[in-house]
Amino acid sequence: ADVAMCAMIQISNNKQLKELGWKLLLQVHDEVILEGPTESAEVAKSIVVDCMSKPFYGKNILKVDLSVDAKCAQNWYSAK
Repeated sequence: ADVAMCAMIQISNNKQLKELGWKLLLQVHDEVILEGPTESAEVAKSIVVDCMSKPFYGKNILKVDLSVDAKCAQNWYSAK
């Protein structure tokens, strides 16, 4: 839960995501759902993956790598 919370804080505070028009909508277990313009979806996905794989102020202080799977879709059902 702490890792997910730190990742969400990184995502919420990310200036580039805000400038691109993306915002964090929802967390479900270890998943986060964001909303934003389709044109910048791939860039936003890359930023989110980076935030989630290095959730501790841009670092991963754990002894294991954090594997992140990300998808872009028009709705949550399509992303599953």
